Amino acid sequence: MFSHNSPLVMQRLLLICLALLLISCGEGKPDQSQTPTASAPTASRPTFYNRNLGSTVRLITYDVYGQKLADGLGIYVSPDVVLTPMSFVKGAFSAKAMTMESRTPYSVYGYAAYSIADDLVALRIGRRRSDPLPPLDTLALQPSDTTYTLDSRRGKTIKTTFGIDNGRANTDLLPGAPVFCPDGRLHAMVGSEGKIIDGASLERIRRRIAESHSNIYELRLKTDRKYPAASTIRGFRLCTTMGNIEIALSDLTPAYRDNFIRLVSDHFYDSLLVHRVLAGYLIQTGAADSKHAGPDDVVGWQGPGYTLEMQSHPSLFHRRGAVAASKLPQDHNRSNRSDGSQFFIVAGRRFTADDLRQIEKDYGKKFSAAQIEAYTTAGGAPYLDGDYAVFGHVTKGMDVVDKIAAVELVGDRPRRDIRLKKIEILKK
Repeated sequence: MFSHNSPLVMQRLLLICLALLLISCGEGKPDQSQTPTASAPTASRPTFYNRNLGSTVRLITYDVYGQKLADGLGIYVSPDVVLTPMSFVKGAFSAKAMTMESRTPYSVYGYAAYSIADDLVALRIGRRRSDPLPPLDTLALQPSDTTYTLDSRRGKTIKTTFGIDNGRANTDLLPGAPVFCPDGRLHAMVGSEGKIIDGASLERIRRRIAESHSNIYELRLKTDRKYPAASTIRGFRLCTTMGNIEIALSDLTPAYRDNFIRLVSDHFYDSLLVHRVLAGYLIQTGAADSKHAGPDDVVGWQGPGYTLEMQSHPSLFHRRGAVAASKLPQDHNRSNRSDGSQFFIVAGRRFTADDLRQIEKDYGKKFSAAQIEAYTTAGGAPYLDGDYAVFGHVTKGMDVVDKIAAVELVGDRPRRDIRLKKIEILKK
């Protein structure tokens, strides 16, 4: 039996039951601070996104001329040390770092450790991170079926579409992009060409970080690869889309010879353009920025990121068929150093004895009997002697050189792309 105010009692009972039900549901709800969302951080526990975004930096590398080489990412492993793929930094003369939230650049002082086998380098940068939670304090070493990367443009995490087990990632991810587990722990890093650098590799190099650091320019010489000895090589075949050209290199310029062997062995020249032609005079290739260049792109400003000391030997001069190292103009190259990869082949023309005497007068040169003989019979570019490092000569295929030197041009670039498909090593 109910009293006259029983409806009010029933309402109160229903409210109490509803409150208990909500509390019960709340107890089973997962901790949102450990899920990959972009919700605001709390004072005690930052979210996945905010915590790891603060540990990630943008990196830009530059060559010796101050020209930009590449973009990448890195991740803090101590207050002033960032890990990134070694292949991304190797060959660069300098680098800058900046936070994901700001475009204020900070200097990269140098490297404090590197691993060729793991393709990792530890960079010491000019911005110390005050947050005491570097990602490696929760490194996930076990395989994970689901992984995430950070999307700073949209302020959230995004699920990756690659599997860690197959060792490769999407090629549109920048080198150094961190890969996280669903709970926010760092799992891996994107390496060069979409390869995955696993957590065990990250942990190994972290333990090797030194207190001191060295210039990143030194990394260009770090390798565990065994390159062919010059004594086993008789020449090189330049396979272009207009035919093949064979060259031989001189032992009088060993630094240029050995550098060329390394670049060819590393397939640096594959698919680069013959990006510059002076009609009937010379053809030039070896610019790194020409591989993916569009018709209107300005190319020819990038080499491998380093330069070589200029060398001039009396017996190596710009006769027809000479192979010589290119240089940037003096206003961009006050140290007068040769580009590390770009070279040209002389087509040239024949000169009379009177022509050569006039060049001696105008350019302050003095030609030897061998030079006079070569320039008045075979031809060449005598006014370049002493200004560029000649390090080889054409042994076969000058007809291809002449054919390329006669193509239609837009400025000094061929109207239709002429590509250096590859360079083959010719063994003795």
